[in-house]
Amino acid sequence: MRFGPWLTVILLSVIIGRGSAQDLDAIEGLFKWVRDLGGEVNAEVKQNSNGVRGLFATKDIPEGQYIASIPAAAIMNAGSLNDSFAVPTLITLRELKNPYSRFKPYVAIWPRPDEVINSCNFPTEYIGMLKMPYWEKNVNEWSEHIGHLLTGDLDAELEYTIKSSTRYVLTHRRRRLLMAPIFDLANHDRSCTTYLTPYESGNMLHFVAGSDIKQGEEVCYSYGNMRDDYALIHYGFLPDLEDPPRLALVDHRDFKPDSPYTHEEAPDDVPLEGEPEVLRAELQRLRNIHDELKATPDTMPPRPPGEDYLYDTLKELERRRLNALSNEIQRLSFLLNDRTEL
Repeated sequence: MRFGPWLTVILLSVIIGRGSAQDLDAIEGLFKWVRDLGGEVNAEVKQNSNGVRGLFATKDIPEGQYIASIPAAAIMNAGSLNDSFAVPTLITLRELKNPYSRFKPYVAIWPRPDEVINSCNFPTEYIGMLKMPYWEKNVNEWSEHIGHLLTGDLDAELEYTIKSSTRYVLTHRRRRLLMAPIFDLANHDRSCTTYLTPYESGNMLHFVAGSDIKQGEEVCYSYGNMRDDYALIHYGFLPDLEDPPRLALVDHRDFKPDSPYTHEEAPDDVPLEGEPEVLRAELQRLRNIHDELKATPDTMPPRPPGEDYLYDTLKELERRRLNALSNEIQRLSFLLNDRTEL
């Protein structure tokens, strides 16, 4: 993502989700509100070819020109990352519950709690279907943390763990946590070139075309170099399939479960090469993960396809994970002339 050194803008994953069913009248109301405050919006919301809500250009937008200009009055300041994580959560809830909030046109397009599922509201009965201890622990910690937040009994040590495992721990000198409308309506594409301008001075945050965008073309935005498991846990969706498939974050050789993760320091996508002993060690590591995953039973009974969105998504994540493991195992086996079957 391209941010200025003075700015952290988030897609607040507790609230904003991809492809949720916001009312189009409410979205039009949001656009009008932004324009009435002096902003500019050269886009509209409609469904794309996959049946997912997306943001589309309403005119030709040359590279470097604005898809939208968002005035300061439309940007919600949710505090600082130097504060307790309870601060942005409570600020956001205050605006959500306040019928007189000046951000009401923005709040009106937020999905309802049951329309977006991620680590903050992940249903307990589905946690075992993740089949990844790291993410199961993460979800359980979020649940415990939010429970303490609602009762007013926060655990500082647990909160540090929560903050250290999310993308909100960044290195910007002035770690402001902002919520800005319009750009968060664009769907994720990790190779997308659109970006936000630095918010260092002036009264506008600009959403800029990184390449020419034709009228009627869908506008994307990169939420970061997300792998499938990270995207599902933090944003509640699986990114588009990739070829070749990428290993899940937790399966990557460079994944460090005890270190804070940021998109700026995502695991390397370069295929592993090296001495035969290095390749053999990695091959065995991946085979162990593959075999363990295959042997892990579902913690829920089978569901008919299309009946349960979250169940279907978790099974698709498992399928993708196994496919990526198999692909890398086959690549390493070829390099080592190892014909052992999975």
